[in-house]
Amino acid sequence: MIYLDKTKDILILEAAINQFKSKGFAAVRIADIAKEAGIGKGTVYEYFSSKEELLLKACSYFCSTVDAGLESNVLNNPSLDNSVKFVYTIVETILTKLLVTNTDEKKLFQELSVISNTHPQLREAARIEFKEKLTMWRGMALRDYQMGLESGHFRHIDKPEDVAEFIVATVDGLIWQMQWQTEDMLKDQATRMARVYCQLIMKEPQRLEEYLK
Repeated sequence: MIYLDKTKDILILEAAINQFKSKGFAAVRIADIAKEAGIGKGTVYEYFSSKEELLLKACSYFCSTVDAGLESNVLNNPSLDNSVKFVYTIVETILTKLLVTNTDEKKLFQELSVISNTHPQLREAARIEFKEKLTMWRGMALRDYQMGLESGHFRHIDKPEDVAEFIVATVDGLIWQMQWQTEDMLKDQATRMARVYCQLIMKEPQRLEEYLK
C-alpha cells in the first residue's frame, strides 16, 4: 500500500486501530479518530472516504507490519545461512505475527468480515486489497522454494507454483480458524506449521533439526 503522506496516514490508521479496539467499530466516530490522531476531522476525509474504508485499511496496515517484520528480522539476517533455516524462519515469523496476536486485533478482522456482508462495495474493496497481499506472498513463497531447490535442500515438485499456493492457502485457513481458538491453542501453532511445511518440501526431512541449528 502506497501512502501519499506517510506520517499523516499512519497517524490516522493507528488512531483508528486504537479506537476500534477499545470501543468497537459501531461506537467509533470519525471525530474520535481525528482527535486521537491530533488532526482535524476534515483531514481524515482527505485520505479515507468513510469509517468502513478506515477499517479495511487498518486491517491491511496490520498485514503490512508483517512484511516490515520480514524485511528487518529475516531477509537481512546473516545467521540464516541455509535455505531450510531461511524458509522456516519466514513461515514461522509470518504465522507468529498473524496467529499469536492480541484478541482485540482479531476483532478488527472479524468486524471487517461481518460488515462486508452488508456492504458490497466494501467487500469488493477488501477482495482487491487482500488479493494483492496474497499475490505478493505467493511470489515470495515461490521465490524461496526455488532458492532451496537450487541449493539442493528441497525436492523437485512438478508445479512449484502449487507449493506457493499451498502455503498461502494454509496461512489463510489458519487465520480463519483462529477466530474460534484460544491463545493457548495458538501459542505453538506457528512453530509446528513451519516445521511441517519444511519437512514436506525437503529432500531429507529427517535432517530438519540439523539445518535449524
